[in-house]
Amino acid sequence: MRKKLISGCICISMLTALLAGCGDKGGSSQSSSGQEASGQEASQAAPEASEPEEAQSVQSGGDQDAAGGDKYVIGVSISGYQAPYFVAMVDVMEAKAKEMGNVELKILDAEWDTQKQASQVESLIEQKCDLIEIVPCDSEAIIPTMQMVKDAGIPLFVVNTQHDEAAEDLITTFIGASMEDEAAMCADSIINTFNGEECNLVIIEGAAGSFPAIHRTSGFEAAVEGQDNIHILAKQNCGWDRPTAQQTMDDFLTRYDNLNAVFAQDDNMAIGVIQALKAAGRLDEVKVFSISGTIEGVDAVKAGEMVSTVDQSPQWEGEAAVEYAVKCLEGETLDKWIKTPIADINKENADQFSPAW
Repeated sequence: MRKKLISGCICISMLTALLAGCGDKGGSSQSSSGQEASGQEASQAAPEASEPEEAQSVQSGGDQDAAGGDKYVIGVSISGYQAPYFVAMVDVMEAKAKEMGNVELKILDAEWDTQKQASQVESLIEQKCDLIEIVPCDSEAIIPTMQMVKDAGIPLFVVNTQHDEAAEDLITTFIGASMEDEAAMCADSIINTFNGEECNLVIIEGAAGSFPAIHRTSGFEAAVEGQDNIHILAKQNCGWDRPTAQQTMDDFLTRYDNLNAVFAQDDNMAIGVIQALKAAGRLDEVKVFSISGTIEGVDAVKAGEMVSTVDQSPQWEGEAAVEYAVKCLEGETLDKWIKTPIADINKENADQFSPAW
């Protein structure tokens, strides 16, 4: 009889554990409006990163924190977790969730697969997470899934990579930098560096059709419009890939004898450009400008191999993604666009920056 009683208790306990999920908390509220309406590229794979294959939870278990307050469950679908930027961002998100104590994160890696990301978000909806955050693989293709989040009454944050304008009414807020502002800051560095002297440059672009590549190019072109000394010789998509950027730069150096400047749309590609310039013996005559503010990028600025890079901090975005989610769930109205701060890093101020990626 005692054995039967113990077996029954174990079965009940197992059934309870299986039924536990991320539930809808009473008092959770979706914030509205704000008035504003970026992105980040993939880079080389980060070695030995702890990849969330199904769901990586932080501060899991129960519906209340240690103090007895509301505990919020936030589902997060990352476009490509192995990109160093997102590794750094997720590390900060996890640390912030543990620090706050009333947050559980369910982090999923879409592995740059739009269909997989859609399935992940649908799963987070089914789990009734309190709030969902997406770093989109494809800002347009994910719209139908974003509509499902909206229809479920779940607040939706887009983080880092800006949503398509057609999805503006589907989101609670966007947390990320302005690609146009980053490109304009890089353009200002080029304008000031050449100071009216002839500048014949090429643009090393990211992935074809990606939001950051499109808007960093358009933002740069708008910023240099009217600068009669600046001439864009060519543009080429290099997919955020260093070897491709190096090969493309080899070709540009062969084609353009007067080339004396490069705008690379991220530091990873900029390092490939620098490698090509070194191999050709032209590093001293071609000035390199970039965006990202990575460890390698800042080191290149300090070494005089790159004039400047524009800093976009994954640490800031990671903290903001958790902090503002809790503010939203506690009823605070958020701006429609919470902008990631950016900064120009050059040889004069490079020592003030300590990048984490």
